[in-house]
Amino acid sequence: MILSTDWLNSSAKTRSLLNSGYAIILTMKLSERQSGFTIVELLIVIVVIGILAAVTVVAYQGMRSKAEASKTTVAIDAYKKALLMYKADVGTYPAAGAMCLGDQYEAFPSQTTPSCRYSSSPVSVSGGTAARELLRPYLGGKLPMPSTNYLTQGTTQFVGGHFYGSSYNYTLDGKPVVTIEYYVTSDTCPVGPVYAITAPNFASPAVARSAALENGSRCFLLLDNS
Repeated sequence: MILSTDWLNSSAKTRSLLNSGYAIILTMKLSERQSGFTIVELLIVIVVIGILAAVTVVAYQGMRSKAEASKTTVAIDAYKKALLMYKADVGTYPAAGAMCLGDQYEAFPSQTTPSCRYSSSPVSVSGGTAARELLRPYLGGKLPMPSTNYLTQGTTQFVGGHFYGSSYNYTLDGKPVVTIEYYVTSDTCPVGPVYAITAPNFASPAVARSAALENGSRCFLLLDNS
C-alpha cells in the first residue's frame, strides 16, 4: 500500500508519529556522542581545575596575610594609646622592664615557656602579668593580641610585640623614651613613628622600616618618657 503525500500532510496523527520518531533518533545520537570524553578533553579539564586551584590558594594566602597584618596593627595601636593614657594618669609607665603585649602566646619551638621573644634575653608572658593588668582598664577590659606568626633574625625569634620600659635607658635625640617593639611580615611598619635601631640610642628622623628580618620587619615605636 502506497500513502500519498497529500494524506501524510493532512494527517495530524502521522505527523505526530514522525516527529516522535525523529526526536528519539536525535536523542540516541546525542547520547552516543556524549557517552565519554576523549583524552584531550580530560587533559583540558584537569589543567583548568589545576589553574583554578592555584588561583584559589594564592587568593586565600593573600587574604590571610592581610588579616594577620590588620590584627597586629589594631593591637599595637591599642597598646600605644593605652600606654600613653596610663602615663598621663599615673606619671609612669606600668612596667620598668619588658612585657609581652598580649597574653595568648605559646612557647617557641623546642621551648617550654610561653614567650614573645626568644633569644639570649627572652621575654616571657608571665613576667608582665601585673603590668598588663594595670593596662587592661585602658584597653576596654581586654588584652588585644597581635599576629602570632613567627619571625626570625639569625638565632633570635620574634612573635607579636612587647614593651621595653625605662630600665632599658633608651633615648631619642638624647631624651628618654620607652619602646614598643613589634613584628610584621611586610616591609613597612603600620604603626609609627618607628626608628632605625641603634639601641639604646635612637636618632631622628623616623624611617619607614626599623630593621629587616628574614621574613618581615622588626619595628621600634618610641614613646616619650621625660
